[in-house]
Amino acid sequence: MTDPRLDALRSAVAEPSSPYGPVKIDRIKLSNYKFFHGDFELAFNGKNVLIYGENGSGKSSIYRALEFLAKTRFNSIAKDRNIFAESTEPQIEFGFSNGKALIIDSDLVEMPESFGFLRGLSVFVPLLDYKKLLKVHFSPTGNGETINVYAMFREIYKDYPYEKGRKASEITDFNEYFNVLKTIANGDLLDEINTLIGFFDKDFKISKFTFKVETTPDGRPEPSVSIDIDYRENPIERYHQFLNEARLSALAISIYFASIRKLLGSLKMESLKILALDDLLISLDMSNRLKLLEILKSEFSDFQIFFFTHDKELFELYKNKMEWEAYELYLDDSGPIPKPIVKKGSSSIEKAKEYYARKEYEPCALMLRREFEKLLKNILPLKEQYDKNYNELDLAGLIGKSIAQSSGETEQILKNLDSHRKHILNPLSHADNRNIFSGELKATMEDLEKLKTLLK
Repeated sequence: MTDPRLDALRSAVAEPSSPYGPVKIDRIKLSNYKFFHGDFELAFNGKNVLIYGENGSGKSSIYRALEFLAKTRFNSIAKDRNIFAESTEPQIEFGFSNGKALIIDSDLVEMPESFGFLRGLSVFVPLLDYKKLLKVHFSPTGNGETINVYAMFREIYKDYPYEKGRKASEITDFNEYFNVLKTIANGDLLDEINTLIGFFDKDFKISKFTFKVETTPDGRPEPSVSIDIDYRENPIERYHQFLNEARLSALAISIYFASIRKLLGSLKMESLKILALDDLLISLDMSNRLKLLEILKSEFSDFQIFFFTHDKELFELYKNKMEWEAYELYLDDSGPIPKPIVKKGSSSIEKAKEYYARKEYEPCALMLRREFEKLLKNILPLKEQYDKNYNELDLAGLIGKSIAQSSGETEQILKNLDSHRKHILNPLSHADNRNIFSGELKATMEDLEKLKTLLK
């Protein structure tokens, strides 16, 4: 049982006008937890969160902290104490947009009743990393036989609300339980999975999930669930050997994403909606990475997304294609205690404004050029960013193609910026000694801001 006195301490004094509503995570504070020695606080302000972290910089520690929100009961987190913290206990504090604050420490045994808006997370468990994806297409035996995803489905749908207040995992009759899983998998979930696969690739889809029970050599029943795949309307065997890495990742992501939405829809309560993704895109090329972003925008627009990556190129690409609170984590091992360097990501135009304020006009112009190039690449499809010899277009070429495909106010702003390019942006890249006038830099910044707004 929870202690009401502890509940009171863990809750903010101010109660929200509604117990639920569109609650978001505003901040997280990590104290002597895993890689974070001392106190570190990250402010999210209810926005989507993009985090780049080089290896060993603490990125996974933040992801693991988010996993606590999907629990209803807790083991002591003392084992997660930073190894340099000596006897100081670890602590995680989440602040929410409804004014509440949840403190996770060694005294917390179960989720306090006043945090009902978090309880749904334990059902749809919206946290996904590459290890989970492997369960869809990796055979630990290496024998090339059919992949059995029964254990994966059993884990995903363990808390699926069934009937009379029972969860799926509480069904004691195996045949009844097996049929429930089968009904879930081959119902509207299948359509949703194939819709998501279609974002990535129109050439393949799941025709059905095959459920069967076989007998092992020693006479024990062994349930199995296999995935039947059609490639260009033709059934294929051993999809995990036929499909390439990108398609296998698309398949796994689609199954988990559809399941998250299915489980969320089964809830009888409102819930905090987050989606935490940790290094999902290792095997996806740039085109498929952009397709994933489209799924996040269209299918999870009502979620607060936490996206973690160790790929700096991907971080820079995503940073300019959605509204994020962007952070960069680096390892500082110069002292006796390794610690993360937490850098708040800022756009090139924000950096340009900083240089402009300090009257450092040359680096200001260079940042504006960088921002302009990124915006143009948002306008143009990837294939339009290369010439007929597949050489990447320079700034002038990008502007020319963008103007040709634009109209109205966007076209006029692009023409203005092309004029700025000739005087302000290009010369600085070629050791030109002509003067830079602050008024022109200011006009360039204003036009870039207008263009950015129009593109959104």
